[in-house]
Amino acid sequence: MIAVLLVLSGMIACTAKLDVFDENNPTTESYFKTALELQNGVNAIYSSLRSAQLVGREWFFTHDMRGGECASGGSQLEAPRAELLKQPSPAPSNSVMSDVWQGSYRMINRANLVLAKAPGITDNTALRDRLVGEAKFLRAWAYFELVSQWGDVPVYTDPITSSVEFKGKSPAADIYTLIISDLTDATAKLPASYGSSDNGRATKWAAYTLLGKAQMQKGDYAAAKTALLQVYGKFSLVNFLWNFDGDIKSDGGVLITGGHEFNAESIFEIVFVDKGDNNFNWGYNGEGSTSPMSGVRNQEYGITWGNVIPSDRILNEFEAGDPRYALTIYEEGNQILTAPGAVDNIDNPSVVPLTLTPAMMNIATSTKGGVVKKRFYRKYNIYEYVRSGFHPGGVNQRLYRYADVLLMLAECEAEAGTPAQAAIYINQVRSRPGVAMSPVTLTTKNAALLAVMHERAVELCAEEVASIDILRWRKKGYYPTITADPVPGQVSLFPIPASEISTNPLVQ
Repeated sequence: MIAVLLVLSGMIACTAKLDVFDENNPTTESYFKTALELQNGVNAIYSSLRSAQLVGREWFFTHDMRGGECASGGSQLEAPRAELLKQPSPAPSNSVMSDVWQGSYRMINRANLVLAKAPGITDNTALRDRLVGEAKFLRAWAYFELVSQWGDVPVYTDPITSSVEFKGKSPAADIYTLIISDLTDATAKLPASYGSSDNGRATKWAAYTLLGKAQMQKGDYAAAKTALLQVYGKFSLVNFLWNFDGDIKSDGGVLITGGHEFNAESIFEIVFVDKGDNNFNWGYNGEGSTSPMSGVRNQEYGITWGNVIPSDRILNEFEAGDPRYALTIYEEGNQILTAPGAVDNIDNPSVVPLTLTPAMMNIATSTKGGVVKKRFYRKYNIYEYVRSGFHPGGVNQRLYRYADVLLMLAECEAEAGTPAQAAIYINQVRSRPGVAMSPVTLTTKNAALLAVMHERAVELCAEEVASIDILRWRKKGYYPTITADPVPGQVSLFPIPASEISTNPLVQ
């Protein structure tokens, strides 16, 4: 990990004046003198977040493969990803898990560098302070990923400058204290919104949302409720599909172009840009201002690579008549939108329906209600074409949306023994535009918890939240006292990656 964290190393110019820095190759000492340079440092943290080690690829595997909502699409699923589906736990050598570990620490080190340099910035203190808020939010995000999935991990709050600056593991309680401190400061420094040119940056509402998640995961539901109520009423629920649709959509039968990124439900999302075939940053680390900004989720969960499909468990979790099923899952016999003719002309807005047949779906079958069919996730897919080539996606990944906040508030009320209030929050989600499911009536804590578990499963499946939910509820002892464990036999926490054990003597 230390080798990964050594970033922004510079070169000193080899000239007659050896004490003069080469402006074309700045070092961490010669750079970060202005607020705009500090902003470039923050942009580098976002770049790591979007990289293939994290949200661009491997991050969603570590969550979705362990959340009881995904299954293998067939033998084409690579071994490290397939291993995440197996119980009790992946081996320390698992490369997907290791990538998320390394990517998280890369984010942390870049944030630490920004935070170390910020006090020296005086030309624009308002921008500087906002950037500190962004850096603390992003550091908290990375540490939450680590502590929630690994437990005790090393904590670094200063930038790494040497390959021997190892740290041993800190207790999870101390890591949560750091996360909560960072997010509390971020809520004070971050704005409520940005102009369109800064869409994708963290707001105070994103910080409050993550603060609520962290407090819930550590078991403080009262503090979680306090944080989440700051977000309540600041957003609204939109058409369910608008949270995941692609470049060409069908809205009530009317074909539209554009997208629904940064809609009224979105609290924080990662920006991806579709630049055509084969345009993906396989460097994995988010480096370079001109590097591709696309993701491959549409390939992994689609029908060309077909690596991941919905599990039978999640398919059967949907109630009969729930419109979210058809908005979440595609199955053979459904019609989708595709460009005419060559079917890969992304610039052609004219579309025609295409009926999905088993032959065109490179995936295994699944079973819902005793019916065996080929099915795949509709969320974050690209609808305007189906093809056998490699075309990364440009649909923004919504990390936090308002429905999640409402259901977390419902869980807080269930834990507090106020099931009727939990039902109010749940019914807001069930009555969202285009869904209109019948309301629930809840009178006991256990009934409220079961309703929360169900609603989070069908509303948020394949959105990288179920795995963390399961860890929280397993720790509370709700399996099997309330319901069966969705992933029986699973060891809750990841092992420390072998790459870390082999280089860091303090975690062995």
